[in-house]
Amino acid sequence: MERTLRRRGKEGDGEMKKLLTIVAVFLLVSFHFSNALVYGILDEPKALNVWVDYGPNAITWSKYVFSHKYRSLYRFAHVTYDFVPDLAADYPRKYKDGEFYVYEVTLRNGIKWSDGSLITAEDVAFTFNSVLELVKNHNLGGNWEIMADPEFLDHVEYSGKKVVKFYFKKTGILRVEYGVFMAPVLQKKYWERYVNEVINKGKDIEYLYSVDTIKNPDPASGPFVIKRWEKGAFIELQTVEDYFDRGYTEIHYENGAIVLTDSRGYYWESKEPKGKITLKVEMGPFVDGVIYRVYTERASAIQALLNKEIDMILTPHGVGEGDIKEVKKDPNIVILHSPGANIRYLAFNFRRFPGNVHAFRKAMSYVIDMDFIKGRILKDQVVLTDALVPPTNKFWHNSEVELVDHSLSHVERLKRAYEILKEAGFKWKIEPRFSEDSILREGKGLISPDGKPVKDMILLAPTQSYDPLRATIALYIEKWANEIGIPVKAVYMDFKAILGKVWDEKDFDMYILGWGADITPYHLVSYFKSDSSFNPTGYANSEYDKLCDQIMKADIESAKEIAFKMQKILARDLPFIPLYTPVIIEVYRDYLEFPYIHTFSGLQSVYGLPAYVKKVEKE
Repeated sequence: MERTLRRRGKEGDGEMKKLLTIVAVFLLVSFHFSNALVYGILDEPKALNVWVDYGPNAITWSKYVFSHKYRSLYRFAHVTYDFVPDLAADYPRKYKDGEFYVYEVTLRNGIKWSDGSLITAEDVAFTFNSVLELVKNHNLGGNWEIMADPEFLDHVEYSGKKVVKFYFKKTGILRVEYGVFMAPVLQKKYWERYVNEVINKGKDIEYLYSVDTIKNPDPASGPFVIKRWEKGAFIELQTVEDYFDRGYTEIHYENGAIVLTDSRGYYWESKEPKGKITLKVEMGPFVDGVIYRVYTERASAIQALLNKEIDMILTPHGVGEGDIKEVKKDPNIVILHSPGANIRYLAFNFRRFPGNVHAFRKAMSYVIDMDFIKGRILKDQVVLTDALVPPTNKFWHNSEVELVDHSLSHVERLKRAYEILKEAGFKWKIEPRFSEDSILREGKGLISPDGKPVKDMILLAPTQSYDPLRATIALYIEKWANEIGIPVKAVYMDFKAILGKVWDEKDFDMYILGWGADITPYHLVSYFKSDSSFNPTGYANSEYDKLCDQIMKADIESAKEIAFKMQKILARDLPFIPLYTPVIIEVYRDYLEFPYIHTFSGLQSVYGLPAYVKKVEKE
């Protein structure tokens, strides 16, 4: 900012013209889409290319924009998260064919791409056979490894326009139902030439990542197409004209039955419906388009909401208590509290000392007194968890996992951390001393068991403007660690800069980040299996790897039992220390009418429901 203010002459004039151009474009977009939804977001995708945004660079901001462009064969039902058909007409027909487990899927009638052509079985087979080849031989990673795992899926065949056959070597709910069948389906006509350049003509996977789908749009199966991206300013989506599934309806009944219908006569039920209707969700879209305005600071987004420049703020963190004081000035803004599904955590680098020492990680688990922080500062803003599945995810959360002795006072916890280090052979130039309720002398000069001074350890954390909770916690961790002589220094960085340090450079001691936990516990595999491309810490445990392999092949009840074991091992080994699950506080203007508002991790977890929300005139 300082550098920008000091510019003079033509360079400064150029910047001002650029700014005015962006503002003018936004105003034109807003005018053109008078019935547009306008969301405020606090960052933006790294790209708007499906191979990137479902790949190694997948981030929440991509999901907000991309989740409305592509559909899959199956999906989670609204609110209950039952497994239900999407582009498919029914559950798969399953049978054995020699060594393979075959899942035969029939597509619904009349499903179309945004260019008006039919979505066919050939498109589906092309998508998964391409992904398989790109994952196996061309370094396509990230979520694609989940969506077409070569250890599970062998190949895909199609018959006619509507029947697709998936040939699996082995089965398991996390890789089949929650993996392959929830992957985006892509159009063969558009993508075949680009995929062919990589598979058959020797181009690097980066070539596929570089395809510009704004200048040369790829067809969508969802209700919106991406029309424009002014980086740092906004992303514009336009509603697909004559969208094929407008009026598609999902109805829930008292007995747990779910019924799906569309305007072409399609009818599907999970079981015979009985009792009253408990939820009805009809697909629009009921708007002309969607605009995502990018704000570098949450305070700016709050002001934009107050000024009626945006309809809602979308962020996985929710908004803070300080923001709520501002928002309450306007009685026409709704404030929604939802139980969170995200986990904020501190992670260690197993590739360097002392992150690779278990005693050090265990000592840090006692240093980080989240009970103190919740009781004194955060109160109702967070839910604490010792397990790496959030408590809101009741089916998969192991409530018996215990990270530390929570009966200890704050000073007793610091003393216990000191004792753990001392028992492991650490020493100090000046040892800390404790009374029953205070630290009499702070420790100085931590020395490793091999006699070498422990260098300053950098704790990377998001900035106050990005997430004040994590920024505040980083300060407390630095303070408490220093009190017993552990040389920790909190350093605040831009969110994307932390990602670069952690995932690309592997250059870190510790960091605080979070993830938007899915309804399934797949993150227990992707973050912690030794050979996973999503494993940022370098954690490796052969016992744990075996459980990762087992859960991938398990049915749902067996998978739950295995997931409980995995959570216990992670609480023992401590690659991550779970900090808290945030209570999501969301804000939106009261003219937005949602089909429901209470769901797993708030409306942001369903990306603001742009295909279902209505803008209703207020008297």
